[in-house]
Amino acid sequence: MEIFVARQPIFDDKKNVIGYELLYRDSSNNEYIKTDDNKATAAVLANSFMEIGYDIMTNGNKAFVKFTEELISMGAPTLFSNELIVIEILQGIEPSDEHIKNCTELKKNGYTLVLDNFEYRDIKRYKELLCIVDIVKVDWRTNSKDERKKLVVDIKKINPKIIFLAEKIEIEDNYKEALRNGYTMFQGYFFSMPILVEGVRNTNNKLSYLQILNEICVPEPDFDRISEIIESDPTLTLQLLKLINSVAFRAIQRITSVREALVRLGMKEVRKWISVIMLREVSKELPIEVMRVSIVRAYFMESLADASELKSRKSEAFMFGLFSMIDVLFSFDRVELLKDIPINEDLKQGLMGAENDFTNLFNVILYYEKADWDNIEEYINLKGIKINPLALLNFYNKAINNADRLMKT
Repeated sequence: MEIFVARQPIFDDKKNVIGYELLYRDSSNNEYIKTDDNKATAAVLANSFMEIGYDIMTNGNKAFVKFTEELISMGAPTLFSNELIVIEILQGIEPSDEHIKNCTELKKNGYTLVLDNFEYRDIKRYKELLCIVDIVKVDWRTNSKDERKKLVVDIKKINPKIIFLAEKIEIEDNYKEALRNGYTMFQGYFFSMPILVEGVRNTNNKLSYLQILNEICVPEPDFDRISEIIESDPTLTLQLLKLINSVAFRAIQRITSVREALVRLGMKEVRKWISVIMLREVSKELPIEVMRVSIVRAYFMESLADASELKSRKSEAFMFGLFSMIDVLFSFDRVELLKDIPINEDLKQGLMGAENDFTNLFNVILYYEKADWDNIEEYINLKGIKINPLALLNFYNKAINNADRLMKT
C-alpha cells in the first residue's frame, strides 16, 4: 500500500533550511484533503517516523508537526525526542487552563512550541500561550499589511523572546517586507512548494492493535506477551524497530529485538505508540472518542464481571468491551476481523452477536449508555445477573476515570 507525506522547507533569514513542516497527504495529488485532525497528525507521525524514515523526510533537520489538543493531552508529542520535532499548536484550539498546563509541561521538557496560522485579532485570546511559545507562525494572506507589522510589535511586548515565522510567502516583495518587519523564519512558494515523499506500507493485522491495548491496560503489563503479539505481525515489528532506532537513539546501542525495544521505550511510551498507529488506521470521524468509548466499556465490563458469576473471567470481559467497537474503528467486517484471533469460542461468538453470559453483561452497558433506567433493572432480573443496579454508577465512574488515566498516561 502506498503512503504519502509532503514536506515543505522552513528557512532562516540567510535562506538556509532549518526544518521541514510535514503535511498530511492521502494520494499522489499532493494536496490536502480534509480529514479528522487527529487522524491526519497520526498518519504524518506514523508514515514519517515508522515507515518512510526520519532521515529521508527531514535530512536530519527538525520536523514541524501540527498537533491537536487531544494528542497533546494524551502526551503523544513526547513519544518523539525534542531533538526531532517542533510542536505546532493548531489554529482554533481554545486556550483552556488544561491546554496551557500541558503546553507548559512540554516547554519544560525542552520542546519548541509554535502557534500556527496566527492572526492579529487573536493576540488577547492567546496571551497566556504567547508567554510560553517560542515561535509565532503568521499567515501572510489572512493578516493585512498593517496587521503583519503591528503583530510583531505587540507580541514582543508580551514575550520579547518570540521568533516570527512568515508563512505563505509567495513573491519576493513578501519576503522583503517580512525581513524589514522583524521576521526571521520563512516558508512559502517563493522558496519551495511542498514536496511529496512516497513510501510503501504493508497492511497490519488490525486486531494486533487491540490485543496490545488489551495487554497494556492491566496494572502490570507483561512485556513477554506484548512482544509475542508484535512479533506475530512483521509490519508492527518493523514499525517499532524503525521508531526505536531513529535519530533520537543513535547515541545508544542499537536495538536488536522487540522485547529490548519495548523495555527501552517503557510502557508509557508503548501506550502512546500503539495509540498513534491505531489513529492512523481508523476511518471514522472523532477516532479518539471511539477509542475512549471502547476503553470505558472494557473497564465497565471488567467491573460487572468481577461482581457477577463471571468473576473468574473478568480479563476476558475486559477484552469483550475493548473489542466491542472494532468494526466501527476499522470500518471492516467484524467476523473477518475476529476470525483468526485466539480467544475462547464463547467470547468470540458473543462478539459476533450470539447470546451468552458476556453479551448479557454487555447489554447492561448498552442500557446504561442510553440512560434507559426503566428497563435496566428489569433486564438484570430477567437474565438472573447477580449485580446490584445501585452499583452501576460507581462502576461507570470508575471506568471513566480509568479510561481517562490510560489515555493520558
